Amino acid sequence: MLGKSFTVHNVNNNHQAADILLHKWPTKGGAKQRAAREAVVKAMEQAHDRMSLAKAQKAFAEAAKEADILIE
Repeated sequence: MLGKSFTVHNVNNNHQAADILLHKWPTKGGAKQRAAREAVVKAMEQAHDRMSLAKAQKAFAEAAKEADILIE
C-alpha cells in the first residue's frame, strides 16, 4: 500500500519494484530498502538468472515488511 490513499500496488516485475523503491517508497529507507534496490538492479542486469530474481523478490518483500506496506 502506497500513498496517502493507501493505494494497493501489485508488483509484477523488476521494473515496477525499482520504480517503487526509487520513487514511491513511503519511508526514509534503511538497510533493507537499500538491499532491495541492489537486489532488484542485479536481477534486472541478469534477467535470465532465476536465483537473482528470487533474491530480489525476497529482498523487496522484507523491505516492504520493514516499511509496513506489505499486504500478504
